[in-house]
Amino acid sequence: MWRKIISLLSVLIIITSLTSFVYADNGNSSRYQVLLPEEAVSTHRNKAILISGKAPIDTSITIELYGVVDLTGNKYSLVNLPNDEDYTLISVVNTKSGPLGFAEEIELMNGINKIIIKFNVEGVAPVEKIVYYYEAQQLFDNIRNIFLISTAN
Repeated sequence: MWRKIISLLSVLIIITSLTSFVYADNGNSSRYQVLLPEEAVSTHRNKAILISGKAPIDTSITIELYGVVDLTGNKYSLVNLPNDEDYTLISVVNTKSGPLGFAEEIELMNGINKIIIKFNVEGVAPVEKIVYYYEAQQLFDNIRNIFLISTAN
């Protein structure tokens, strides 16, 4: 009984290890990458954030920072993101990649920030990252105000 189970598991392991996956790729995905920030959507509590990645030497890279001011009262969050037309261009940074890739530090604004990294190479899609920046003190003040309001009622 045990021999059959072990031999079956061995056969399954061999079959899965010999299986190869083929992906359609034009070769650009490994040459042009954004390493930081890692996640497509994240929170950040520092005003400055590092944008880094890799690209062939002397590749022209454009980093665009978009922010949104909530004048509509929708109270945007990572769950309730604004529409594309609600964002305003805040800054543009142009850089070139070196032997180790590229890295630029940009300053975020309070709230939702959209960062678009363009490699300025035909066939390479821009990379979009959403970062919610908050000040820790502001967060504590909001929690304290909510607590004070609920105890006053």
